[in-house]
Amino acid sequence: MRPLPPTLREDRRYLLVKIIGEFLMVPSQKEVYHAIREAAVELFGDVGFAQMHVAVVWLEGEHVIIRCKRGLEQRVIACTAVITKFHGFTMVFRTVAMSGTIHGAKNHIKSTTWDCEILPGYRCSGKKVDCLTGNNTQSYLTREDIHKE
Repeated sequence: MRPLPPTLREDRRYLLVKIIGEFLMVPSQKEVYHAIREAAVELFGDVGFAQMHVAVVWLEGEHVIIRCKRGLEQRVIACTAVITKFHGFTMVFRTVAMSGTIHGAKNHIKSTTWDCEILPGYRCSGKKVDCLTGNNTQSYLTREDIHKE
């Protein structure tokens, strides 16, 4: 059986969601899917959930990528926002980004997180030095803040 051409496939969107909470173990893909399903059934009913075509396609650490039908992304975001408890632990699902591909969604992970507390700083000849912070905003360091080598 041949695959459908791109013009006949349904359009999908991928949501990058960060799980924030006090959990001891990171939930599995199946557990995240069931949590979203329960929230969606409560909000939109069985038919509404079936129209969304929700699937958890990737989970690593505290980041999850959720696939859904294009046009119904806001419903899926609402479903993830409703989830507050999971297996007795307090947990919040925050939508970080929305993309048309899994690769594009994964690129947002790199741009929003840092591996360590030390942030890269750039020297300049003026009075201030630009320093990137974790949320892609700029802060400034004075000459007294810079350690001379």
